[in-house]
Amino acid sequence: MTDPEEASIPEPRLRFVSAETRRARGSHADVKVTLALPSADPETKPERLFTVEASGVAAELLEARLAVQATLDAIAEATGRTDYFKLVGVRIVPAFDTRIVLVCVRTLEEPSVQVVGAVPSTSDIVKTAATATLDATNRIVAKMLSEKG
Repeated sequence: MTDPEEASIPEPRLRFVSAETRRARGSHADVKVTLALPSADPETKPERLFTVEASGVAAELLEARLAVQATLDAIAEATGRTDYFKLVGVRIVPAFDTRIVLVCVRTLEEPSVQVVGAVPSTSDIVKTAATATLDATNRIVAKMLSEKG
């Protein structure tokens, strides 16, 4: 039986804050993603923000991929576990009169686990890709954050 006080403590979770794209002349884009880790005691300690930028070629699918990589890098900063997740792929697929952003990542520790996140696309593909990454990784990350304390 679990302690009732312990059951009321929410699992630590990273929260999506923002994703933005800055396009330079030509075919270059910088994608910046910010995630937040809420404090266990928000009255005395503010939430921590993790902002990471990824750069590459400016095109819808490639910018989505940059958003996923920036989100994975922000997760690594928050958990202190670099090189834990590896991007397998990003797809934008038509489904049910909308588009769905699918993100697949794999853990690099044994036993390796492959997880998928899916989020209906908004007009902002970068934001959608970042939230799909959190959808894929949130259970694993919550466990990592709980163990980190």
